[in-house]
Amino acid sequence: MIDRIFSNHPQFNHVLKRPCLCRKLIFNLAVFSTLLGLSSVLGGENAKSVLSVQELKEMTPLIEAAEKKPRNIKIESESWMETKADLSDPCQLWQRTPIYHSQTAWVDGGPEGKERVDVHKEVNKWINGPAPYGEESYSMSFDGQHGRYIHLAGGPLGQTQPAKKGEIVPERPNRLGHGGYDSGIHWSLSFFNGEIYRFSKMFELASDPNSEAASELEFTMEEFEGAECIKIRSRLYDVTYWLDPSHGFALRGRKSIAKYQDGHEELVEFVKVTKVKEVATGVWWPMEIITISRPYATGEPWRRFVYSASSIVANDPNFDKSVFTVPFPKGYLIEDKVRGSTYRVGEDPNNP
Repeated sequence: MIDRIFSNHPQFNHVLKRPCLCRKLIFNLAVFSTLLGLSSVLGGENAKSVLSVQELKEMTPLIEAAEKKPRNIKIESESWMETKADLSDPCQLWQRTPIYHSQTAWVDGGPEGKERVDVHKEVNKWINGPAPYGEESYSMSFDGQHGRYIHLAGGPLGQTQPAKKGEIVPERPNRLGHGGYDSGIHWSLSFFNGEIYRFSKMFELASDPNSEAASELEFTMEEFEGAECIKIRSRLYDVTYWLDPSHGFALRGRKSIAKYQDGHEELVEFVKVTKVKEVATGVWWPMEIITISRPYATGEPWRRFVYSASSIVANDPNFDKSVFTVPFPKGYLIEDKVRGSTYRVGEDPNNP
């Protein structure tokens, strides 16, 4: 039911091309269907079985091993945003917006390891800007010690100008976290660092009777995205995850709920990894992801973010780790916050 509400199935779209003569009847049926679907999303799933402490102990080293499978990875991907005013109206399709991201990402060494994201094109709403949407391109990296950011171009959509600016910082650039969502890094088992702990740590704590976290975590088995998955629910954070044991414990879904004092619950975000692929031995990567997010405010539409990976290369024996130092082109103005200096590349003999 959720798929029917959250996705544009071709056969469903064909029906919608006809005049909605019975729109009221269809609408009422859709509202009823939506209520049933959302009741499932909000926690009404029928779990098949509760995992025992012994089962959790046995799974912990398997998940930990799966998390360590990728030594390095390169991802080519794109993502975009669609909106829909009324989630329950079947005659209303998701409308694609100009918001778009195209990027190449490299990672080595786990969630806290080296990372680089080259954003070829990023289109977002331009708050208080001279145009409704702004476009920019940039690169950012972390080599294990220092971070680099280079702003290549920016401006109104389709009218960008070279920026030629960069900076060196003594930590991982904050924008790398955002790049992790758009490249799929954040939704992989190997590099996911969630609101609580890494998944292997969750299993370890849940199987420890002396851990306070054990009472906050609930582990059951249920079908999700066509696979028999481990459902992990955190009562403390009102968040639920699904891991797929048949595909290397790949992360297949995440749901977050807001609870209010009057007792009602509201869906905040629902993530479905609709396609995973074994890109190296034992390395399963999200290839397609759909994320449904509630409106920003009253009167705003529902948002659907669609992610699609076009190319993945994992555990490359010839991986070049020098990629994690973004090069600054000649003529770029660089602010070095590590050494406390500003220079233009090629004009300062101390900063060639």
